[in-house]
Parts: sequence; structure tokens; C-alpha cells
Amino acid sequence: MAKTTEETLLSEIADDFQTYLRKGVRFDRVIGSAHADLDIDDIETLLRIHFVLTDAEDDNSEVGVLDFMRQLEDRIRQMKTTTAPESYQYRGEIRGQIDWQRTVKTRARAGRLDEPLFVCTQPEEHYNIDENLVLKRLLTIIHEIVTEDLAYALDNPTGYDWLNDWVMPHTGGSGRGVESAAEMLDRIYEQNIYLQRVNVAEEDITERTIESVKRSRSQFYQDAAVLLDRYRQLMNHELDSTEAREILNHTLIAPANTDTLFELYWVFRVLDSYEGVEYRVLTDSRDSPSTIATWEQDGSRFVLSHDATGKGLSFNESIGSEDIEPDGYLYRMNEVLSRWQTISEDLLGRGGSDSLWGGRPDIVLERYRETETGSRELEQVFLGEVKYTRNTDYVATGLRELLEYMAFVKQSTTDEYIESAENLLESVDVKGLLFVDELARETPIDRDEDVKIIQYPESPGLVL
Repeated sequence: MAKTTEETLLSEIADDFQTYLRKGVRFDRVIGSAHADLDIDDIETLLRIHFVLTDAEDDNSEVGVLDFMRQLEDRIRQMKTTTAPESYQYRGEIRGQIDWQRTVKTRARAGRLDEPLFVCTQPEEHYNIDENLVLKRLLTIIHEIVTEDLAYALDNPTGYDWLNDWVMPHTGGSGRGVESAAEMLDRIYEQNIYLQRVNVAEEDITERTIESVKRSRSQFYQDAAVLLDRYRQLMNHELDSTEAREILNHTLIAPANTDTLFELYWVFRVLDSYEGVEYRVLTDSRDSPSTIATWEQDGSRFVLSHDATGKGLSFNESIGSEDIEPDGYLYRMNEVLSRWQTISEDLLGRGGSDSLWGGRPDIVLERYRETETGSRELEQVFLGEVKYTRNTDYVATGLRELLEYMAFVKQSTTDEYIESAENLLESVDVKGLLFVDELARETPIDRDEDVKIIQYPESPGLVL
């Protein structure tokens, strides 16, 4: 029986993805695990990349960046200017039309009415009009995304088929040779003399300016205003499920990496169980880059992490310095680790770890309660292991990994096991679920034991 397809999973989570983006949930770990080489470590970068992949033909929108780029070479010559008279002072020569009133005043101030000073007016072209400000700002954004955010993919296009419109060479306009859209954009942005004369900052473009340019007589400028407005909407996380599906399909899921999508599906299912919760973006990802969401409920604080060890947990087991029997498993394992460290250092120039066991669960939910002193104390932990499989042997492996996580998880501050020996694997302080694809046999979720196997598309309900 075939596994649940990527297309099915995309449809399942598209609505959740756009909903949680609006609520502020961060999915940095999920994003980073999909395209590590692209250095996508935040949702804004993901949305920026999606923006330069939009196409009216695919999105049924009035204009997309890709079709805007297809016409850029020909349209850029339509840039408008305004003409206004500018005054210049000349000595002994005349250029343009003499402004006699200013000429006389200038000579009078100098005290020499017979001085050969002339103030002349000449028509001057001005490029900093609203239409060009919007156009330049849009092209600046697109150029930054393509040359910075997509730099690795442009240099290494293999595996990034969704970037073909940017990297595949084609015959340029105006009889130019073969170049890609990225090369054409870079040439126009860096070399077009008229575009270079436009100076604009983000704060120069107001909503009123954009709306005004949308009513321009030129379709070129109208399209630029629509795209700049759409970019700002994306940066405010305003998108529908169709657009969310495109983001997931094009820029989040790497080729043959549906496992990440399957993990994201179960992250959403766990979050779905906590209705009415207000999620928030963590402002500093360096403190807790794996944290997806935090919330307060029933006097407790919840912290949910993906593909990580959580906020205050440790998943590492070492033999330690305690007495070891002269022979037996621990004695021999200690010898293996010691010899491995020595040989690795001698032959490979790197030391080995003395860890007997270590791991990183797919989903971690920590529940903290507030103490009388106002500090936070760990109350319960939920651990979720995800296996994108219908193979029972692989499911059994995942079940063992889950039980190991539950048995060995410690508090990082005290290095003490969270679950006591008398409650070991009884799901008192540490609960766990194994999430898998649909199997050929039932795995009852109403069994007495709390350690269960949840098959797609079942719901886990409240996990803590």
C-alpha cells in the first residue's frame, strides 16, 4: 500500500499553515530542515522567496513577479519623467533662457550691474516621481531576494526545479544574447542609467503612494504598484490557503523530503488540540531557535518545539564515573568509546563523543507551572516521534526510539530523570505518542496504556 502522497499532505495542511502564520507561530526548524543550503532560517525569508516565484498564469492573479520580469526588458524604456525649469548662474556665457529679473538681482547683490553674470533657466528632467519610486523599490526588493536569499540555489540549480524561470537561459529582448532572468534583472538594475537616477527608501513609499500609482495610465506602473502592495501583505503574513500551498510546495519541501511535510502535519495536529490559544512569534530566535509556539493555559505555560531537545530538557546518556563491573556490557562499551575517541583523534583529527545514548525527538511539548516564588517548574513533558511509513518493522523501530526518549529524558539544569523509577514508562510525568502513516492493521487509541500509535489521519487530541 502506497504512502500518503505529498499532494494530499499539502492539501491537508495548507489551511493550517496560513492560519498559524497569521497567529505568529514560527516554523524555523521545519523550514531550515528542508533547504539548509538556502539558509532559510525564518518565515520572512520563506515568504520573500515565494514572492519572486509568483506567476499570474499559475496563481490566477492579476500579475506575478515572473510575468512582470518577462516584460521588464521592453517596459523599462517606458519610464516617465517630469520636466521643470531649473535656474543656473553663468559668468560670461549664456545657456538656456535668460531670467532677467534674477540676473539684475544677482548683479545688484554683487554691486556690479555691468558684471557679465547671467541667470539662465533650463528644462530639467526629474525621475523621482511616485511611479518611479514604486518601480525602483519593487526592483530593489526583487534584486535583493534573487541575489542574496537565492544565491546558493542560483549557483547550484540542480534539485531546485522550481527556480527554472529564474535560472534557465533564454534569448533576451532587444536582440540581446542568451541570459537568464536573474542575469537580465542584475544587468538592468545595475546598469540602467534612468533607474540609477531614482533614489528611494522604504519610508518614502506610503500606502497612499501605492494606491495612487495603481491608478496610473501605464500598465507597467500599475503592475509594479500591485506587486509592491502584495509584497507588503506577505510580510504581514496575509495569505490564503492556495498561496500557502504554493509556499509549501515550492520553497519549503525539498525534493524527496516529504518526511518534513509529514512532521509538519503532526505538529499542526498537536497545535489544533489547543483551541483558543494565542501563539506568538519569539522575537529572538537565537535564544530558542527550535521553539514553534508558547502559550498560557489553565495556569500553566506550554512550550512546543520541533526536531529539538526542548527548552529545559536533555536527551543524552553517558556512562559516567561510577563504578563499572570488571566485565559486562557497560565495561565493554566504555572501552569501545574510549578506544574510539583515541583512534578518531589520531587518524581523523577529531575527537569522538563519550555519549552512550543520545537523540532528538520530532515533537516536544513542555508544561511548566508557576511556583510560589514566581519561578517556573517543569510539570509534564510530551514527546512525539514521527515516522512517515507504513512498514511495520520501521514503525516498531520508531516505537523503541519513543520509549527510549521517554525513559532517558532529563532536566538539563539538574541532570535528573524526569520520570521516576516507579513510574517509568507509565506516562505520569512523561507522555508519548508515535505518529505514523496509515497502516494495514488497526492500532487502537483507546487502549489503557498512554503510549499509543496514532495513524494518519487520526487526531491525537490533547496530549498534556
